[in-house]
Amino acid sequence: MSSRRNILIRTVATITGDIAVGVACASVAIWIIETAALGLFLSFLAWLLAGIAALALSQFVVHPATKVLLSDKKLDLAVDVVSGLVDHMAQRLTQFTRSTLQPG
Repeated sequence: MSSRRNILIRTVATITGDIAVGVACASVAIWIIETAALGLFLSFLAWLLAGIAALALSQFVVHPATKVLLSDKKLDLAVDVVSGLVDHMAQRLTQFTRSTLQPG
């Protein structure tokens, strides 16, 4: 089960990183086009370069970073820590709710 969970976490993180890189490159292209008041052909070239830059950043930065930062050992440790924290907070919330709702 933890293998599937880790694969899902890595996939979501990678897709999120890819989307973030794409939006950042698109924003840069829009800024360049608007600032320089480029014509139609140069605007097309700016979009083309932004698309190529987004693909390169995704392939050479985002994917290796998620592979290194989200290894199985690190993910298992993080899930254990978060689960322990959630259990502790649930116990504290239950105690607080019971003490608040008791008459007297």
